[in-house]
Amino acid sequence: MLMNTAATPATPATPATLAQLHHLLDAGQAWSATYRGRMSNHLPMVQQALLELGASAERLQAFTEAEETHLEPRDPARPSPVDVARDLGRPYSDVAWRTHFAGRIAKLGSPAALREALALLLPGTGAIAFHGLIRTGHAVLAGHDGELAAGLAHWASHFMPLPTADEAPLALADWLQALTSLPRPADPAGRFITDRMQAWGDAAGFATIAGRLQHGPDTLRDLALLAARTYAATGNFTVLHLLTASHAMSVLQPWWPAPELPRGFSVAAAAGLLASGAVPSFGLDDLPCRPWPVLITAACEQDDAHVIKLTHAAWRLDRRWPDPAWRRAVERAIPF
Repeated sequence: MLMNTAATPATPATPATLAQLHHLLDAGQAWSATYRGRMSNHLPMVQQALLELGASAERLQAFTEAEETHLEPRDPARPSPVDVARDLGRPYSDVAWRTHFAGRIAKLGSPAALREALALLLPGTGAIAFHGLIRTGHAVLAGHDGELAAGLAHWASHFMPLPTADEAPLALADWLQALTSLPRPADPAGRFITDRMQAWGDAAGFATIAGRLQHGPDTLRDLALLAARTYAATGNFTVLHLLTASHAMSVLQPWWPAPELPRGFSVAAAAGLLASGAVPSFGLDDLPCRPWPVLITAACEQDDAHVIKLTHAAWRLDRRWPDPAWRRAVERAIPF
């Protein structure tokens, strides 16, 4: 008797859905915004990124369960009312800020509440290594009010405005040259990205240079591409955060208080570039060789939250501002 040795077709994976994402984000409100002291909880950001990248329901669930093993529960303590002057930038106030923003969203609706919050928070976009900004951007894409309140609270409770001064504007290349000519501050090894950004913010000369980038309609695109090209050339972890932060700013653009790129972002970008120690790159050594479907499939299989977030950000930015730098940055991040 002859046996049929033909392979049985694999059962197609069930795609993740928005309903599944919202269910996971609801459950995720029980987790603290930070763990191990000052590490940001990346789970809700990656959950949204995986959904939009087309991951399966099984993959989204598996990543969630693996990531939850190192997260910490939120402090259930009853929050005190937020005093903006007193509590802005104080990590202990996360619970109170969540309650505050949830209340504003319930009263005004999420678009108006987001616009109101950004007017307060955009001067400090570098807060906790841009993660408050980035989490807020993913929350907007997820369309989940509870997660939006959590992202804004993470931002507000670590708010970090950096000093700047009114000086004559500089073109991007001149601005970068002036920044990289500043004397390096004391920077003990092993400190967080946020600490290094703050050290540069406090450094002599930073305030007179950081805010001088000439802003125009293409400034955000230019900073995002600078981050992509520099990451493609260096693989620098801090520069990766500037790329994903640039994407978050593009998501939030409809709710900026004014049409022009908020000055707080270019100042934070200056601190981030200096904190990275990377040499800014305006070009590519090699062109990308893999198409987006290959990159996205590979990214969804990664266990590194930053690789998934970078791929998602670069993919979306390429749809807005097509350029080979986006795929080249992803190729740098994924260990093919």
